[in-house]
This record gives sequence, structure tokens and C-alpha cells, in this order.
Amino acid sequence: MDRILTVSSYGICLFSLDVLEDFFKKEKVRSKKLLKNFQDNHNRYLTLLTEGIWIPFLPIDSIKYVIKLDNYNQSFDDEWEEKLVYHDFNIEVKDTLWIASIGLFYEFDKNKFIGNNEVSYQTLDGITLNSGFGYNVSSGKYSVSIKGYARKNKLDYPNANYGFLFSLVKVNEFEGFNDPREDERYNFNVADMD
Repeated sequence: MDRILTVSSYGICLFSLDVLEDFFKKEKVRSKKLLKNFQDNHNRYLTLLTEGIWIPFLPIDSIKYVIKLDNYNQSFDDEWEEKLVYHDFNIEVKDTLWIASIGLFYEFDKNKFIGNNEVSYQTLDGITLNSGFGYNVSSGKYSVSIKGYARKNKLDYPNANYGFLFSLVKVNEFEGFNDPREDERYNFNVADMD
């Protein structure tokens, strides 16, 4: 069954909770408002990318997306059309890789992730929406590729008509880094490519 991520803000991010927490201890970051912290500290943001602590993919529409991880032998079938592909983003993993809505970083609560393989919430009408998925991934450093897809024939709401496939390739060391916020170089908004 597909994992459907509801993006309630403007992006998706990848991180490993243990790697993130180690970084915060080293940097003496105590604020729970991580997104603001990253935005206000450009050097810290660049360090996050360089050391593979966190990767944001933005801006994208705040809608539902099918999320797949190539390393789990997941892929999109011929009902989907590839719209974008980018390579060579850094991520370091300790046991679990999270793919989540960036909205979880407005007021970060690590307890939502501990012992879980998904983070979800309920709407006022009792519908459960997922804002993050955890994947068991061998510890190590990885080069990440992202592909964006759109359904060839759109389905009615509440179906997800767009999706992302993430691929991880283990590396010994990171060689440089790519900044996904470089708008002139990257466009992740697959929902706006039809």
C-alpha cells in the first residue's frame, strides 16, 4: 500500500533523528522552533546540508504526495510520468530515515518520532493524515536522488496525483553539497509541472 504524505506547509524534508539530535547537542541548539533557527542562521543551514543532517525539498504545493523509497524496491508504474530528477544531496542515517512535512519543524517534538514509523494527526472530521514516515535504513552516509512524478490520468480528491521517489546510494564521504533552495537550479513543485 502506498504511503501518502500530507504536506501542510511548503516542503518535504529528510533527516535521521539521532543524527539531528547529535548535531543540536554539538551546536547547543535548544529551541524547538527548528525551521526558524535554520532560516535565521545561514551558516548553520549550510552546515546541515554539508554534513548531511537535513535536506529540505521546497517549495511545493501543500497537498498529498505518494512517497516511495527506491531502496525498498518501490517505484512508480506506467500510470505515472516522471517530471523531475535531481541528484547528489547529502544525508547521514543512524538506523532510521524520516521523510516528513517541513511543517513538523515549526515546533519540533522529537517524541513524535521515537518508537514510531509514522507521524500522523486527525482532522476535525476524524480523518487521519500522515505528516512523516520512518524507514529502516542501514547507518551510514548516502547520496540522495529525488524524482518527481505526476499521474497521467488524474484521480478525484482525496487521491494523491503527485509523488516523489527517493534513492539512496551509500558513500564513504560527502563530496561537496547541493543546496535545494537554489531556485534558479531546482524546481521541486511537481504539482505545477502539468
